[in-house]
Amino acid sequence: MENNAHRVKFNIRGRTFETFASTLNNISNSKLAKLTRDHTSYDTEKQEYFFDRDPELFNVILNLLVTGNLHVPKHICGALLRDELSFWEIENGNVRECCWRQYFQHEDDMAVLNDLIRHEDLKSSWTECETLKERIWLVLNNPGSSKLAKTWYCLYLCVVFMSIVIFCIWNIQDLRTDLYVSEIITHHYPDIHLSGNDKLTTLILTDPVPALFALETGCLLFFLVEWSVGFFVCPNKREFLTSWTHIVSFVLVFAMLMNFVMEFFKSILAENEVARWFYFIFKAISMVRLLLFIRIARRFSALRVLLLAIKHSLLELLLMAITFCIGMLFFATLIYYAEITNTNSFSSIFISMWWAIITMTTVGYGDVYPTSIAGYVVGVLCALSGLLLLAMPVAIIASNFSEYYSQNSFHQRYLKLQKERKTMDVSEINKVHPHKDSKSEDENSNNQ
Repeated sequence: MENNAHRVKFNIRGRTFETFASTLNNISNSKLAKLTRDHTSYDTEKQEYFFDRDPELFNVILNLLVTGNLHVPKHICGALLRDELSFWEIENGNVRECCWRQYFQHEDDMAVLNDLIRHEDLKSSWTECETLKERIWLVLNNPGSSKLAKTWYCLYLCVVFMSIVIFCIWNIQDLRTDLYVSEIITHHYPDIHLSGNDKLTTLILTDPVPALFALETGCLLFFLVEWSVGFFVCPNKREFLTSWTHIVSFVLVFAMLMNFVMEFFKSILAENEVARWFYFIFKAISMVRLLLFIRIARRFSALRVLLLAIKHSLLELLLMAITFCIGMLFFATLIYYAEITNTNSFSSIFISMWWAIITMTTVGYGDVYPTSIAGYVVGVLCALSGLLLLAMPVAIIASNFSEYYSQNSFHQRYLKLQKERKTMDVSEINKVHPHKDSKSEDENSNNQ
């Protein structure tokens, strides 16, 4: 613009805007500042620039040039405004604080939506089933791909449920019998007989009834074959080994296999305390079979939303853990010295830490408690601090869940509209060519 004092006219989709040339030069490196009458958009007859752009967004751009601040109307998408700024070659660093939420909200929405799409049912790199390996992979990992996949999915959940029930009733004395899995001489277990530990005696000196042992072995074989076949047919071995669901399955199979082997060497378990501890540890680890129910998330989007909300809130959970540990150490130290004259409780800082944990979480077992006035004051402050430290992160997690849930609802409605549109397109094609399929069938029969 040669003369900054004269006015410049713009025609934006039929809506006329007029401003000073000096206003356009407020941002020197923008497209508006570089406009000349030789530009292709200039109409010499009407003496105006014509652009096929959104007039409402262009008004926002002019306000930015006049005031130097970018304000985002609440009914305008931030992504659309960014595209407009990019078209006019204007940097987007002038957003006022009052409009930050409106301007950046679409980034959070897109991050949530992309996260939901990325965790849809089908997590395979194959788009079409051409080989047997591809079909097996879809059956194992996409319950909605076929009737066979749905049947496998139901069978898998039934086996998981049965395995959990077996784990829970494994130690019931009415379902235990004399040793038959391994041959054991009774005098190898004098310590266990004299210890009076009924739980230990039940696990080591008896075996589960044959039916229960057979069902547990069947579950072990089922999980082992399922994991092995999945690893063999998966399109990406590295992704398979790093997937947490497959890691859980592997840990479960390994723990169940170790317990199965140890059932045949109970004489060693009876004589060796270290071996017994390994047996108990593997028994406890095998309870990760509960996590296999997370596969339900592939069929129920609400559960998937809950898991993604927790994953998205890991930073807040870490912050809660750090602040909780700080508060625990702080009040543990205070209560220890406040009850320094009490010889019956709070014998160490570690015992005080245990008291601080159960007090801050409002559990209050009552096994350790203050008896002095100073201890009462510290206890009240500890309980109130625990309520505050735990309440605030929970609100953040609830907010994340609400955001994921709303975005997932919109995404499911969009998928439903697409499905309805495809159905309508197919019906329209059938109306136009009603006898197409029958003709093709007749031609095939004639050729035969």
